[in-house]
Amino acid sequence: MSNLIKLGIFILIMYILQYFLTFLQMNSFKKYFNMFLDEGKVAIGIQKGAISSGAIVMFCVDEIGYIKRYAYIQGVSVLARFKEKKEFINVNIRDLDEEMLKGLRLHKNLVKAILNAKSNYIKVQNGEEIELEKSPFQKAVGIFKK
Repeated sequence: MSNLIKLGIFILIMYILQYFLTFLQMNSFKKYFNMFLDEGKVAIGIQKGAISSGAIVMFCVDEIGYIKRYAYIQGVSVLARFKEKKEFINVNIRDLDEEMLKGLRLHKNLVKAILNAKSNYIKVQNGEEIELEKSPFQKAVGIFKK
């Protein structure tokens, strides 16, 4: 068997593994999203990390904004899974700010994701739309369209 065929088989196996692990990660997201949605409103915040770890935060809030449940995912690979924490239970999502979060010694991208979730929640409550940031691929393609 030639080295080129071996390389092709290796790349195919890595692609299938990547697909499977991404599938598991998305199932973790769907599980928490559906659980939280059954209990109240859901506020989601995202902070992408190009080289460092990114973070996604999900809050389940009641009708007036008090946090009932909180989960997050943080990492650079598809091996990361959502973790549910208790830090913000019974805190109003509008009260989350950098000052409060500094005391908890959270990763900077997790703090940004939490603040993004707060911002998204407030925008939706005010009837505003949330604009999604373009992916690196969309940004690269946009350069060539000019």
